[in-house]
Amino acid sequence: TMGDGVAALILLIAFIAFAILFARRRSSQIDDIERGLPAELRGAEIAYAERTFRSHRHRLVARLDRAYRTPAGVQLVELKTRPRDAVYMSDVIELATPRVALQYGSGETVSDEAWVVVQNSRSGSRRPSKVRLLGLSEIAAMRERYVAVVHGRVTRPAPARTPSQCDHCAHKARCGAKYQDRA
Repeated sequence: TMGDGVAALILLIAFIAFAILFARRRSSQIDDIERGLPAELRGAEIAYAERTFRSHRHRLVARLDRAYRTPAGVQLVELKTRPRDAVYMSDVIELATPRVALQYGSGETVSDEAWVVVQNSRSGSRRPSKVRLLGLSEIAAMRERYVAVVHGRVTRPAPARTPSQCDHCAHKARCGAKYQDRA
């Protein structure tokens, strides 16, 4: 009947409209994910996102923001939102630790260079910065130092470089070292 044909046409139009809206929404999500990435990672496959990796051999557990699969291997990306467009040593450590855990846990080749993408909390702009990651021996030394501090085996801890670094340290109460102006 004529009514069935009109209903089918309306249903077809609704389906097409839904498909277009879904495609646009998906496209804008991809654009937002890739906004701020360096050119070499745009369009690359996201290998891992928001995932925790463990290396029992090195006694490391680390959470990774993103990893992209490229022809040269896996490239790690740390996403940060801050009022200043700055990359800190803590960012490098945050990337180096999952690199060791991922590489030794999965056997995949992971680049010793990574990206920190800083989104400015005021303007919303994003800027990628390439960083060279610490090696396995440096990560192992930092891990051993951390364990020594946590277990109270450090008799003379080094003071923080800045007051805010000392103030935000989780071990401030047990440490005993105070910030000292090293100028």
